[in-house]
Amino acid sequence: MPRVKSPSTWLILAGLALMVPVPFLDDHLSRRALRRALRADAHPDAPLPAPAIDLLTEDRESMLLGCLRTAVVWPIKKLFKTILWFLTVKDVLDRIAWSAQVLANTRVARERGWLPEHAALVRESTDSTLKQFRWSPVMRTLLRYDRPPLPPGGSGTAAIVTAVRRHAGGALLDAAFLSHAGSRIEVDRQPG
Repeated sequence: MPRVKSPSTWLILAGLALMVPVPFLDDHLSRRALRRALRADAHPDAPLPAPAIDLLTEDRESMLLGCLRTAVVWPIKKLFKTILWFLTVKDVLDRIAWSAQVLANTRVARERGWLPEHAALVRESTDSTLKQFRWSPVMRTLLRYDRPPLPPGGSGTAAIVTAVRRHAGGALLDAAFLSHAGSRIEVDRQPG
């Protein structure tokens, strides 16, 4: 079986993992795929350490609230499977967009020398940026929000991930992340 080396393939697999019909397993597989994407994207001479990858990919919603949400929503989804198919597709696209944004932010942070030292600030800045914007590709498309172009993502799975990120407002998220993370990390670096 050939090894998957493309980070964009892992990002798509992170989204498709949500189609696994077993609660908790779907989120677990999605996080594992995102971790693989971060590892595949890292330069062989400068891999990200495991604690930084864990911090960047930890699921902060799936503790008690995630259990409660799964216990309430999962049976409803099973009852109205055909009606909620749209929501499942939306969840898949949202997960691809979220995973792609985490990867994009990690790339920027590595290029700027912020990782692994400032992994916690990078994660907090990613979360803050995503809370600031409506970043769901489906919702941004339906509400006709601005979707500025991104540089071409190549072909195959990379083109799919770039298209999903574009519809999620990726260029806006990138600028907001740079502004937020840069200011927080510069304050953290100042002596005193």
